[in-house]
Amino acid sequence: MTKKSELRPQRRDVLKSMLLAVPALAVPSLAQAAGLTMADIKKSGVLRVAMALNPPMVLQNINGGWHGFNPDLVRLLAKSWGVKVHFVSTTWDVIVPGLLAHKYDMIGASISATALRKKVINFSDPYFMAGQVFVVNKNNPKHLTSIAALNKPSVTVAYTQSSIEGEVVHKLLPKAKNRALTSSSVGDMIAEIESRRSDAFAITSVLREPILAKFPWAATVPASDTGVNPTAVAWGIRKEDTDLLDAVNVFLAKAIKDGTVAAMLKRDITPANSGLG
Repeated sequence: MTKKSELRPQRRDVLKSMLLAVPALAVPSLAQAAGLTMADIKKSGVLRVAMALNPPMVLQNINGGWHGFNPDLVRLLAKSWGVKVHFVSTTWDVIVPGLLAHKYDMIGASISATALRKKVINFSDPYFMAGQVFVVNKNNPKHLTSIAALNKPSVTVAYTQSSIEGEVVHKLLPKAKNRALTSSSVGDMIAEIESRRSDAFAITSVLREPILAKFPWAATVPASDTGVNPTAVAWGIRKEDTDLLDAVNVFLAKAIKDGTVAAMLKRDITPANSGLG
């Protein structure tokens, strides 16, 4: 189980640096330009999959082993193909350039299918949707029950610096006071509200239910599991690897239809897996 102190911010937005890195890294050979096929993977017997820490969807134990929703679903994928999985540890700031540089065959972490990322890689069919929510104390005297109520100079909103949540705050709450935190955990954000340093904080909607389950005082704006700015969450695959993309989508369609994905999401999106104890 990942220690609380080891948790990192969710889904850090570093796409500008990612795109700058692409020309230097994405220089495929003639063999690579043809695209990776299922026949190639089955011949090698190994599927190389990028994984980056992303509680509660992707967790890492003290020995470096991966577990949680995404690693387990990837293992089911590989098992259905009769191959082994080799997880390649990486970070969110280089996960896309690493795929383009052929350091792994696909991105198996929960990566948002944003318009900017779609310019350089393909995405599988989504297995769920996630956006951002603003967590508030339901007893806050400022009556923070709507985006309009949050968008006032008297309201302080916290977020993780250089994150997609920060972009949403600037876009939707231009009148509010911004409080950008460096390398903040979920616990740090909770402390912002409990200490009254901030009136609200922005975070991925994936954590909405775990936060509400753990903290009776908490409420979210909006009161929705997909939040604002909902984006498809999927797996990432190089554009030339169309055969691999088709095979992944066949697997996901079955796993969604038979209830496997829903059961795993219910199992793994918990306060404990989210660093909330």
